[in-house]
Amino acid sequence: MSRFGEKSAALVRDLSQSERGTIPQFADETVRGVLDECQEHHRSILRLIDDIKERGTSLEAAAPADAASILVHHQAVLRNKRALLVYMNERMRRVRDLRWEVGAGLPDLVAESLSHAERTFFTEYSALLNKYQGRRHGVGLNVTLDKSPPEDHKVEVRALEDYGEIVTRDGSVELTRNSVHLMWRDECQPLIQEGVLEQL
Repeated sequence: MSRFGEKSAALVRDLSQSERGTIPQFADETVRGVLDECQEHHRSILRLIDDIKERGTSLEAAAPADAASILVHHQAVLRNKRALLVYMNERMRRVRDLRWEVGAGLPDLVAESLSHAERTFFTEYSALLNKYQGRRHGVGLNVTLDKSPPEDHKVEVRALEDYGEIVTRDGSVELTRNSVHLMWRDECQPLIQEGVLEQL
């Protein structure tokens, strides 16, 4: 058996040292190693309990060394479980934040570093968010536009390129290079993300 908690500590350490806002490659082999270590500790606990029972002693009257051994193995399992939960929870938080930053489309480069379960989580979370934002069953508002509530619903923007005519709820707007417009935030935000407009 490897040193107690070495692999689980490495999982948390590697994730905490990764660049903020990135999702490193899922450490499948290390996660499996931590789970195997938990199983090994569990088997050790069962062997110790069987040894105590074979001697005709109850668990309550077991020798202090046996009780301490059981406790050490049990605490090692709990420590590994906590580390795995920290690792998985932080990765899920980063996947959730990614949906708010890039939208419903998962970039290929990021998708390669996610596990199958994380890709499924992203897809299902995205579907829930889309349903919530929908006009029919939701609030009818794109809540991913701003992380903090906007002060104004309209913003002043400048066109960075000749884009042509677009239709807004206030009518049609001709977006020519360096032209300045006052537009609804939810209508201009996708164009800002594409690099067609910049907010002034």
